[in-house]
Amino acid sequence: MEVISIKEPDELQVQQMQQLNQQNTPEVGDVSDIENFKQLIKFSEYILLAEKESKLIGFMLCMKQDQNYQSKNYLYLSNKFSEFLYVDRIAIGKKYRRLGIGKAMYEKIIEAANLKKVPLLCEVNTKPKNGPSLAFHKYLGFEEIAKNDFEDSSVVYLKKEC
Repeated sequence: MEVISIKEPDELQVQQMQQLNQQNTPEVGDVSDIENFKQLIKFSEYILLAEKESKLIGFMLCMKQDQNYQSKNYLYLSNKFSEFLYVDRIAIGKKYRRLGIGKAMYEKIIEAANLKKVPLLCEVNTKPKNGPSLAFHKYLGFEEIAKNDFEDSSVVYLKKEC
């Protein structure tokens, strides 16, 4: 397994990322339209890909502040922090979970946040509850900073001071 940090994935990787995203809903937000997914990539400051034998098995999209991203969670955090890195989504193929891939990706993005001297922010679903992700982020040292309830979901906002 290899984790690669790149700015712009090729067209095939983008399609694989979007498919993997859809396989991981509702843990990550639904982005069924490929053009909308490509827009997320354009907003991203860091794109991390995990591959095994040239097959995409996971990815992470991270954005900095001041993007024109209209996600309710991103907008909420943008109103609270002037500088940050935001983990918009991380998705790992089901058979590749619990192998350290997510941890390796987070280590790379924590290092990037440290270099920029900004907090690393994210949110995790509490309705529907994503217990494994909540435990994982706690293990990595993230702290709860707020909660938000929406019509069909609820989230907790997390921060790791870097």
